[in-house]
Amino acid sequence: MTSSGPSDATPARRFVRTLREDVSSGLEHIVFSRLVGSALMPRTARRLLLVAAGAAVESGPGGGFTLVGSPKNLTIGHSAYLNRSVFIEALAPVGIGRDSALGMEVMIVTSHHELSSAGAWSPRSTGRPVVIGERVWIGARATILPGAVIEDDVVVAAGAVVAGRLRSHGLYAGVPAKRIRDLAPAAGEGADVATGTATSTEPSAPR
Repeated sequence: MTSSGPSDATPARRFVRTLREDVSSGLEHIVFSRLVGSALMPRTARRLLLVAAGAAVESGPGGGFTLVGSPKNLTIGHSAYLNRSVFIEALAPVGIGRDSALGMEVMIVTSHHELSSAGAWSPRSTGRPVVIGERVWIGARATILPGAVIEDDVVVAAGAVVAGRLRSHGLYAGVPAKRIRDLAPAAGEGADVATGTATSTEPSAPR
């Protein structure tokens, strides 16, 4: 009679662990991508579900968005607005400051794969936090890369790719995003994402 040793149980344990991870990931996707991310979800209900899951959300964050990763890594300040189809990968902390606005299909990425000296990528990902300050306006389809810091009162043009630190009171555009002009609008004014010219109106749903 032979007995099952630890090595014999390893494949079964791996299967159970993988199954548990897949089920957990699937449920997370259903809740945070389909339910919470639905544009039909009332803002108050969206906030309550996110807070119940561990996120620090001060007010309902606007339109539907997709959240991947732990809600505990997500912080959204008061009156921040996320337009439709915003994608947030919260494998590392993501902070969005008060009165900031993210346009349609903005993507925030926190996962990073290291490269070896030979240039080969590592399959193991590491997380780098993303910080978005207060009164920041990010145009449609901009991409925020791991480790990016966007200081207060910054405008990021549509389609820009943000890496590193963006200093306050500036309009940034391009791939990678570069400062193209200084912004010092008067109280109550904003800046046009495309031109950087001052405007007196604030968008209810940023593009």
